[in-house]
Amino acid sequence: MSDQLRPARQIKESNPSKSARVETRPRILVVDDEPTIRTQLERVLTAEGFDVAIASSAEEGLERLAGEDIDLLITDIRLPGLSGVELTQRVKHLWPTLPVIVITGFGEVGTAVQVLKLGASDHVIKPFGKAAILDCVRTVLEKSHAHTELRHLRRFLMDEYEFVGMVSKTPEMHRVFEIIHMVSNWDTTVVVEGETGTGKEMVASAIHHQSQRSEGPFVPINCAVVPENLLESELFGYERGAFTGAHHSRPGKIELAQGGTLFLDEIESISLAMQAKLLRVLEDRKIERLGGSRRIDVDMRVVAASNVPLQELVAQGQMRSDFYYRINVVPIRLIPLRKRKEDIPLLVQAFLSRHQAAVKKGIGGVSDRAMDQLMQYSWPGNIRELQNVLERTILQTDGRIIEKVDLLESAPAAPVTEKDASLDVNLRDWLRQQERNYLIQQLAACGGKIGPTARRSGVDLKTVYRKMVAYGLDKRDFTKKGSSVTATGEEAQEKHDRKSLPPLSLY
Repeated sequence: MSDQLRPARQIKESNPSKSARVETRPRILVVDDEPTIRTQLERVLTAEGFDVAIASSAEEGLERLAGEDIDLLITDIRLPGLSGVELTQRVKHLWPTLPVIVITGFGEVGTAVQVLKLGASDHVIKPFGKAAILDCVRTVLEKSHAHTELRHLRRFLMDEYEFVGMVSKTPEMHRVFEIIHMVSNWDTTVVVEGETGTGKEMVASAIHHQSQRSEGPFVPINCAVVPENLLESELFGYERGAFTGAHHSRPGKIELAQGGTLFLDEIESISLAMQAKLLRVLEDRKIERLGGSRRIDVDMRVVAASNVPLQELVAQGQMRSDFYYRINVVPIRLIPLRKRKEDIPLLVQAFLSRHQAAVKKGIGGVSDRAMDQLMQYSWPGNIRELQNVLERTILQTDGRIIEKVDLLESAPAAPVTEKDASLDVNLRDWLRQQERNYLIQQLAACGGKIGPTARRSGVDLKTVYRKMVAYGLDKRDFTKKGSSVTATGEEAQEKHDRKSLPPLSLY
């Protein structure tokens, strides 16, 4: 186990569709310039089971808040330097969900009203007894319980489940983290396989930035979006005059990756002829630009990614076996989000804590209802789709908590029949559903085998995989004995969604 992937602590959760609940004692920061008051408050609160930190000025308090995890601030109103009013104002701007209790003097009603308007949770009037301060603390912490829980989750997330920007609590993803750490210090070629949106480029970037090549460039190219007739010049570069319009010499992606990492995304889309040319580069570590005769030495590491299992492409004759064995030295397989739903609360909190608009709006988390929506959805677009949904929802949210998520644009078209197709369904959705029904029938007829399904449908293997991902279909639903799928696909979808739900006990 690497140093960067620490063993996960046990956390308890009563319902897998709710945010993880981390058992930890609330930590209270007391800011007061009077040593006697600080000592008395520290003694009383510690005796009640709270963790207590102390500061003698607002400036020291801000430093502790910036560097420590604090769940409640108790501050005197009269402080040297920044006053308690100014401290409250800054705290509510920087940490809007952090509760604040202000200690005021007798007769300072106006000041008490002022700090409450600034966002303070409550105030206590001097002189006060033990019972008064404890009642106030318990009440405020109880009211802010949801926000405290979210802060603890973020703390736990950063401490235990994050690895170079990726978060997960699943054994499968922890194994991926370990492989990334293992291969990062070697120039071994790696292939990352996974559905669209599962984070293949993030894995490739993590391998690069953890490696000895991290000071060199990380050069990505999506082989599927570059036309076949342009891919060679994009990869190998060209000399001046190599073709019409080549007015200047230009290095290709391979050359630009000198000393770093070349990331070949959607490598399954390249032709057999291009595979042969890349194979030669991988073996000789030399290239020739188009229109040139000079052989150029290249020193780069290759990480490739595919939306389709490459072994099946080899079986279908769409990938050269020698090219496959040359690049598939270390395979990394990413599981889709529907098979790691226990990570959704972690992914949501990580996204909210890093998204500029969410931070600016002070959005601290999602409601139970919204989390239920996220947990029950099948996520055909995986993590990328989750991020898009959250970003769209953040822009539409006015409060501090997301009460409902916008899945309308992401959800697959609802099944329709000929009887109601002309009523409230637009043509685009109707056509999508007919295509989905057709694919379900073909998969059922072929027992879930992708190759035969592609041949029966008159399309290539990659198209079948892409359509299955788009419509949330799993080939295993069609391979079990006795399984039957109707033309509408309702039963298959219901079965698929039911399988996607996480187990009752996650931790």
